[in-house]
Amino acid sequence: MRRFFLKTILCCLFTTSIFSQFTTDEITYGNRIDLENSNSWAVGAGVSNFIMHGDLRSIGTGNLGNFYNFGAFAFVDKMFNPLLGLEFKATYSQISGGAQYFSDVYEVLYVPNTVIRDNTFFEGTAYGAELNLIFSFTNLYQTSAYKWHAAGYFGVGYHQYDSQLFEKNLNGGPDRELVDFGFNPARDSQNQASSIYLSAQLGIKRRLSKKVDLELRSGMYFNYEDHLDAAISNKQDWETFFVTSIGVVVKLGKKKVFTIWGNEGENAQGKFKIVDTDKDGVMDELDVEPNTPPGVMVYGNGKAVDSDKDGIPDYLDKCPLVFGPESNEGCPLNIDSDGDGIMDDQDLCPATPGILENRGCPEQKIAAPTGKTVSNEISLLAASIYFETNSDKIQNISFANIDKIIALMKKVPEVRFRIEGHTDDRNSDRYNLYLSQRRANAVRKYMIKEGIDQSRLEAKGFGESRPKFSNENAGGRQLNRRVEIKPTNSLE
Repeated sequence: MRRFFLKTILCCLFTTSIFSQFTTDEITYGNRIDLENSNSWAVGAGVSNFIMHGDLRSIGTGNLGNFYNFGAFAFVDKMFNPLLGLEFKATYSQISGGAQYFSDVYEVLYVPNTVIRDNTFFEGTAYGAELNLIFSFTNLYQTSAYKWHAAGYFGVGYHQYDSQLFEKNLNGGPDRELVDFGFNPARDSQNQASSIYLSAQLGIKRRLSKKVDLELRSGMYFNYEDHLDAAISNKQDWETFFVTSIGVVVKLGKKKVFTIWGNEGENAQGKFKIVDTDKDGVMDELDVEPNTPPGVMVYGNGKAVDSDKDGIPDYLDKCPLVFGPESNEGCPLNIDSDGDGIMDDQDLCPATPGILENRGCPEQKIAAPTGKTVSNEISLLAASIYFETNSDKIQNISFANIDKIIALMKKVPEVRFRIEGHTDDRNSDRYNLYLSQRRANAVRKYMIKEGIDQSRLEAKGFGESRPKFSNENAGGRQLNRRVEIKPTNSLE
């Protein structure tokens, strides 16, 4: 439970940090308050009533009656916009309570020979401070309130308290003190106890004038420790308390309007409206392209969909699924720069004539596999082994050349070879090293399957460290996704 409590506090602080960065432009209103011409600071103070609910209670305590605990508070508010703000609040309160009505008798821990009975009660004082996120419920559905305003306050606080546990003398004699919690051995502190707490409050404001508001607020508080009521037990270790308060709020500044309130009369602002000019389902304040034609598909920010990512939206792109320049209305240019019959957008070597089988790159000339030329022949063939992007899957076009390499290796059975794997420069160095090793392993595995003794083959990956072509274009990257096969002993 305490771990959950701490996680909740961290979430509240993180949320407060995020919300405090909002501006009015990020919150949609039919009519906006001009923050430059409105006041955003306010101070307030008032009186409060404290109700305990733990091992002991302030209300419903049987023969001891109810305990009325009064206190005072003061706060400073800062509104960032009509919806969100922050509050720093200081509090002081009497705290007291008695045994629950018809309560079972049970033991108080850390206080020898002490149990909770109907005549058990506690008294003390508490003071502390809290930081609250202010969230306007009223301004969610209208631009600004005029007379009444409801808001939630959600935050975290810290307080210190001095609680004493007593046993009421029902015969009229002096009450017996059971423990002064300032000296309870359950704590390291030798004076007042302390705790953090979470709160959720609801406040209702009535606008009295341009400078003064009246606020009634009630809230539920969750105490982290189990000794606010001076009693620790195994029966109830989750303490809550309730605070109801009434106070006066004074709005600071020389402007005529406070951030949460609107002007009455001629400049009164209307209710919340959602405006979607182009009817694409994205309100204008969030729409980066508020005038897209009717029926056009858009992303969540209102920008027209561009399927091929060529910078031309689909409704203006004559080839919406194929990348193409704006000068050709989004379609690829039908240009064959090297005259090999393969269009540039499909040609891996657009500046060099090649063949279709090599995807536009030149055919590798292979000499007769004899003697010392075997190494060169295998090297040329290995250059035509290609892999799928981001994968160790060998492309089908490569298997014919791998089979030729296997035939050459079988002619020199005394020679051992190292299969080197290489990648382009996309992804991290570590990942590319891992990928290149997988690619070298894939070729080795295929060769062993086709009859090459595994003792003759070594696989090693080099990642992106040894490029042979430019990684600035698709063709160069394709050629860098390769293997090289080299002898590791003499061919003589």
